[in-house]
Amino acid sequence: MFVFGDGWAAYEGPCAAHDSHAHVAVQLTAARSGLVHLAADRGRELWGEALILAPRVRHRMPASADVVLLVYVETHTPLASKLVALIAPDDAGPAPPIVRDRLLSNEPTDQIMRGLKADLGEATRVLDPRLEWALLRASQSPAPGTIARAASALNLSTARLRALAQAQLSAPLSQWLLWRKLERSGRALAAGAPLSEAALAGGFADQAHLNRTMKRMFGVTPFEAAQVVRPSDKRSVQ
Repeated sequence: MFVFGDGWAAYEGPCAAHDSHAHVAVQLTAARSGLVHLAADRGRELWGEALILAPRVRHRMPASADVVLLVYVETHTPLASKLVALIAPDDAGPAPPIVRDRLLSNEPTDQIMRGLKADLGEATRVLDPRLEWALLRASQSPAPGTIARAASALNLSTARLRALAQAQLSAPLSQWLLWRKLERSGRALAAGAPLSEAALAGGFADQAHLNRTMKRMFGVTPFEAAQVVRPSDKRSVQ
């Protein structure tokens, strides 16, 4: 089951085998029973009831029939900064009890996320107003050239806008935009749309473009993800 919230997305269910990949979000991983296993870059093997992974760390997860909770927290949110600080100076590690206990609760995911924000004392994070406007405009229009058009409207160079994004989002603006596109496609898939329609909803050129992008950022294709989520519903993966 996929769930989307303000600044986060989550999946709960069995885990398909992932290829090594990296994405522009903080990843929280929790086992509904036993331990989760995550293989990170540089040969690191992590085990635990709940793990925190910083953005842009290459990793993979072996297939598991056990139920896992995967939460992706967007880098521009205050919660993402709080979570990364909990494992610093490492970029991957076991979640401390304040996060682990919340993730292992039987609450719905939206309640878990509200609880985490309250537990960690999430404060309002102020973005540069120019970047905030550019992100809003870019999130509303997936068409190619969005970054250049937003920079021009702000009387900034494209390089300057990209530098602002890197400094405040801890990720390249192009990667953040891909994340937005994948979110739109993911929402469409969760609503039962076939892959071709989900690709168009996200602003991808075609289904193959969505496949390549999702494979690169999540280690699985939309078809593979849909097979795990709804293995008996072939309508979602046509």
